[in-house]
Amino acid sequence: MRKGLFALLLVGVLVLSVVASGCISGGSESPSTTSSPSETTSPSETSSPSPTETTTTPETDCGSGEVVIWHAMQPNELEVFQSLAEEYMAMCPDVTITFEQKPDLESALKAAIPTGQGPDLFIWAHDWIGKFAEAGMLEPIDDYVTDDILNGFAPMAVDAMQYKGHFYAMPFAAETVALIYNKDMVSEPPKTFDEMKAIMEEHWKPDEEKYGIAYPIDAYFISAWAHAFGGYYFDDATEMPGLDQPETIEGFEFFFQNIWPYMAPSPDYGTQQSIFLEGRAPMMVNGPWSISDVKKAGIDFGVVPLPPISKDGKEYWPRPYGGVKDIYFAAGIKNKDAAWKFVKWFTTDPAAVKELALQLGYIPVLKEVLNDPEIQNDPVIYGFGQAVQHAYLMPKSPKMGAVWGGVANAINEILQDPENADIPAILKKYQQEILDNMNG
Repeated sequence: MRKGLFALLLVGVLVLSVVASGCISGGSESPSTTSSPSETTSPSETSSPSPTETTTTPETDCGSGEVVIWHAMQPNELEVFQSLAEEYMAMCPDVTITFEQKPDLESALKAAIPTGQGPDLFIWAHDWIGKFAEAGMLEPIDDYVTDDILNGFAPMAVDAMQYKGHFYAMPFAAETVALIYNKDMVSEPPKTFDEMKAIMEEHWKPDEEKYGIAYPIDAYFISAWAHAFGGYYFDDATEMPGLDQPETIEGFEFFFQNIWPYMAPSPDYGTQQSIFLEGRAPMMVNGPWSISDVKKAGIDFGVVPLPPISKDGKEYWPRPYGGVKDIYFAAGIKNKDAAWKFVKWFTTDPAAVKELALQLGYIPVLKEVLNDPEIQNDPVIYGFGQAVQHAYLMPKSPKMGAVWGGVANAINEILQDPENADIPAILKKYQQEILDNMNG
């Protein structure tokens, strides 16, 4: 599938470029209880050598046996993953990589791992790391993860692979939402929120069922504004909700005062996406998963981060939740050595990571690939890659599970009468509901 893979493997290790502030820097700013790499015991401090200290190539250091990976990927994703696994197995003939589809992956894992019937690895977003680690269903990989591996990843990815001082997973991509704009309706993408608002005003013609922006409204999508001024739904460091914080309230009020008035009254995902796909809005806020539909609609489009807000001489970037795709090591893993060697290759080999980006639109978290000219010239990958720089890493604590419902209820109550809703009172009401659920 990808020409030049083996050539790239033989070239040697390319010098990692330095990215300003580290690309995808949202994770370094998000509240987190995880220790920094320097706080985690380094393999060099242990009495036994790390399995990653070998200098041999995958051809001679592959391990052996079967590595079983559970997943819930779409067919197009699985096709690319299997192709990469086949290339690895061609280099490592004593290793078999087996993918097993689990439509209800979480339930399957929770039933199988405690009984010793689970996989070696499984694939999901990083936000499972807290609850699975707390339940004892993950296998630490602290002795395998070295500083040179960590230094190759963007900061948000490093944050996403660890929980309370232990590494349990390896990252291979990131995602968040961004501003997708129709080039036939917007000649230049907005660089400031004031410019974005001017575009919304220009195209808002509700009598003709045309709107300023298409924007699904739920807790995930509008998190950008809750975080814009320093607020948050939940703080991983304190494990406390923050709906009643002044900065969170300010973010909600900003959204409903400055964006909602230019939207169609039906806030659900399907309606909002259709408005953009039908050319009835110049811009849409959505994630990389929506791009295939945008292309099918024949829209000439671009992707940029949500633009910053200027206020009191300061610049405030909307910070939507960001996620990182991880390969987790399951407790009770049967073939840890071979599993590690495959995962290390899959997540740190530039050619493999680049293939995921080009074939599936995944946003790389490996710095070398982020700086690859071909990746930077891809408008979709580059656009979402820039958006991820401002992302707020989705919380990892299991307590976040009690937060989503409260935020959703608050949003639904505001939507009953957005123009007259008492947003501070509503958010304080559901702050208490979340606290009650967390303590109950």
